[in-house]
Amino acid sequence: MCAYCALPDEESKASDVRLTAMSDLYKRLSTWGHGAIDGQEAIRLVKRIWAIGEEERYTSERGRLAADAMLVTAAHAE
Repeated sequence: MCAYCALPDEESKASDVRLTAMSDLYKRLSTWGHGAIDGQEAIRLVKRIWAIGEEERYTSERGRLAADAMLVTAAHAE
């Protein structure tokens, strides 16, 4: 059994809340390309997703997040 599957109930529930929040933040971040949020909000979302990933020791998405942040920054570099 993996370390996450063996978490005590309270820790497992807290992890589920964080992962759900992470998923919701990704959905919100995806609206940047459609103009629903501005660049500053997009970068705030990237930072929050990154922080939750740290808490979860979930680092596989960092490349994607870094690329998203770079695209937002490049689009708003005036």
